[in-house]
Amino acid sequence: MNAAIYEPGPLLSRYIDNFMLVDINWKEATQEHSVWRLIPFGQVSMLFLFGDAHQYNLEGPQYEMQQTRRAFMVGQLTRPIWLKFSGHTRLIKIQFKSAGVHQLLPFNMQEFTNEPSLDLEAVWGAPVNLLLEKLYHAQTDEQRIADMKHFLEERILPPSEMIDYVDFTIGQLKLNRGNLSIQTMEKRLGISGRHLERLFRTKVGLSPKELSKIIRLNHALQELKADAGTSLFSLSHATGYYDQAHFSRDFKSIAGVAPSRLLSEASSELFVTHGKCFV
Repeated sequence: MNAAIYEPGPLLSRYIDNFMLVDINWKEATQEHSVWRLIPFGQVSMLFLFGDAHQYNLEGPQYEMQQTRRAFMVGQLTRPIWLKFSGHTRLIKIQFKSAGVHQLLPFNMQEFTNEPSLDLEAVWGAPVNLLLEKLYHAQTDEQRIADMKHFLEERILPPSEMIDYVDFTIGQLKLNRGNLSIQTMEKRLGISGRHLERLFRTKVGLSPKELSKIIRLNHALQELKADAGTSLFSLSHATGYYDQAHFSRDFKSIAGVAPSRLLSEASSELFVTHGKCFV
């Protein structure tokens, strides 16, 4: 399996965390899981495929899957997506910051929450297919990344209204692992919680409360993966929950499995989060 991370460059760095270029021949990758469970992590991705498409659904690997488009966006998630790979995967994945994609798509991002395969050709038209042809025929990976950067740089929109309020709040939520009250942010920003929620739903696709929950539960997921013997009682309190039952319910809503059963199900699937699908 070959996967390489590339920096977005100065024009895109405010909106994008990284580019990932992936090349996996699944006939040769016999040690890799071919079924993945993508856990919500509060960020949007775009994928441009110049190899074989993969399949997805929102129900589980035992149910019928649909084929992805050649160029698509995965919107904000509040529930897991299952992915199934075969053939020869070759793609570029763009990992946006939590509010970053709104600077390229002038839409209400809440419309795409839990949308696993938004067709980017329907958004940007024929230039998407021209880009896919360039990616397929490029002689080097560096040229592919350069073409991808140029395509996105041409589509950067003027700074959106009050985006600094959103970016600051996201930074504070991540700094505090999601354990930060909206009332605290109201005082720091000088705007109402209702106004902040409207901004978030439009520019991020989630409310501040939803993003906070996802950040907290991703922290819990990493703790459980690192140490299967972690006390769920202690973990629930460390992630800001007053009782273990509420923690377990919320955990299952984003992971599709109760925390007590995480490791048993992870043996048959690859659980991925924080956009680290291929590394």
